Amino acid sequence: MSFINSASKKQKWIGISLINLSIVALLGFTLRSKILFNIPFLDFKHVLHAHSHFAFGGWVSLALFVLLSTELLQGIDARMNRVLLLVNINAWGMLISFLLQGYGLFSIIFSTLFIFVSYYYTWVFLKALQKTETEPIIKQMAIWALLYMSLSSIGPYTLAYLLATKSGNVILYKDAVYTYLHLQYNGFFTLAILALLFNKIIKHSLLADKHRAKRFLTIVNATVIPSLFLCYLWHYPTTYVRIVAITGSILLILSVVLFLPLTKNIKVFAGKETTPYRVLLALSIVALILKLTLQSLTIFPTIGDQVFNNRPVIIGFLHLVLLGFVTLYLLAHFLQLGYLGNTTLTSVSLAIFVTGVLANELLLMTQGLEIMFMTNSRLFPQMLWYAAIVLVMGSILIVASHLKTQYSKYNATFH
Repeated sequence: MSFINSASKKQKWIGISLINLSIVALLGFTLRSKILFNIPFLDFKHVLHAHSHFAFGGWVSLALFVLLSTELLQGIDARMNRVLLLVNINAWGMLISFLLQGYGLFSIIFSTLFIFVSYYYTWVFLKALQKTETEPIIKQMAIWALLYMSLSSIGPYTLAYLLATKSGNVILYKDAVYTYLHLQYNGFFTLAILALLFNKIIKHSLLADKHRAKRFLTIVNATVIPSLFLCYLWHYPTTYVRIVAITGSILLILSVVLFLPLTKNIKVFAGKETTPYRVLLALSIVALILKLTLQSLTIFPTIGDQVFNNRPVIIGFLHLVLLGFVTLYLLAHFLQLGYLGNTTLTSVSLAIFVTGVLANELLLMTQGLEIMFMTNSRLFPQMLWYAAIVLVMGSILIVASHLKTQYSKYNATFH
């Protein structure tokens, strides 16, 4: 496999993932529009399921698969290219089928196929990873990330069982959803991004104390299963479950304590990059610290009860991770690799998108706090709609920046 061929495949898949991000943003805008306006031909739940499944499959999973393959392996060979094609096909299958029928025959088929394709990616990736000279701790993080991704499928399988048996077990239903989300967000997404970030820092020889980084990465990995039990506290479980949840909460705080000194190394690493990159990475790191801290606080019943019964807070937390931490990091990584360029359009598009992320997060959390205090302004749906418009504009301009950059590279190469 030639370097040029692998680089062109990487460029292609990054472009596709960015287009998918803009579609995710458009679906989010559609949901906000449906809340405000009468749009009879759109079913809110259908759009919601399409939005969430495509965000996971078409944007985050695809983007992480591409980066893991090109940063930790030797590039995208023919087999990996076919796997990525299958990932994207099934993501689009979920998008279209959920929009048209919600949970139905075709959406279930594509969702199931997507799970099996993710297993296939894991097998192909792990097999190739053993042949690389990647730092051992980075290998471990990548392996665990993909194992947690595979393990998260227990959630959809449980939901399928409940659907097939026509069970009305609300507790099992919610626990299945929380288990899936936790293992995706706090297992797969978080560990994969940390593997990518620390892999870059180590390669640039900017990590003076590798042992400190190893301790942090080991502890943050160790938080995943115990902190899962924090998700089960909403239905007042047994003492044993609470003990494991407390252990998870302590490990989360410990991971924050171990991570804070490492931010100095990250600052040195980012200091050599452009201002947009530094801003994106800094916001992503802040979101990660907030995520770990907020998770740990749910061990307290007064906080946990409010959170798990407050939809805007739950949505706010999910968007904090998906947009604030994951998406901003992925955009920073793409920017550093040169796939978004370094032009005025690049800066403007990223500034608009970041503004939308910050506005969306601030509004969701403020709305959640107002609900806690039994007050909820009618202005929030309108303001969240404006934030969604900003996100759509930013994501489309990011795609435009990527295409402009690649076109310039093409002209420079062949003219």
